[in-house]
Amino acid sequence: MNEAASLQNLNDIVVPEPAAWWPLAPGLYVLAAILLALLAWLALRVWQGWRRNSYRRQALAELSAIRAGGDASLLQQVPELLKRTALSAWPRQQVAGLSGAAWHRFLDDAAGMQRFRGNAGEILDRLAYAGRGDRLPDSSEAALLLDAAEAWLTQHRLAEGEG
Repeated sequence: MNEAASLQNLNDIVVPEPAAWWPLAPGLYVLAAILLALLAWLALRVWQGWRRNSYRRQALAELSAIRAGGDASLLQQVPELLKRTALSAWPRQQVAGLSGAAWHRFLDDAAGMQRFRGNAGEILDRLAYAGRGDRLPDSSEAALLLDAAEAWLTQHRLAEGEG
């Protein structure tokens, strides 16, 4: 028998060492830098959006306090709150002089809704120009106005380049 072909002369297969993770390939450094830059940009955008909407959060907190107060006389603060909020978000020339139907149209158009052109607008005007002894809204009218104001505060969108 030929000793070169003997099974006793066979050796085990040698498995190579696994590839090392460190140092990283240059492409992975570039990818990591791009990902870090993207995360930093995204964090900046989120922070800017949060700061840009601080007026909205503050107005919603004030509206919540008015709603929680339960007193109908507190409703007289709603027209002022809506006007202050609009003045915080839009240029003064565009908002300050609006009243009546033009103000209602502005509110509805800014939020893409039709609430202030109806009963909510009438209640808003009655409260804005109410004197002592004028009739305050009943609970259903108050709920209608507060719901419309909350919807506007949460849904209004600024035109491009404004705010």
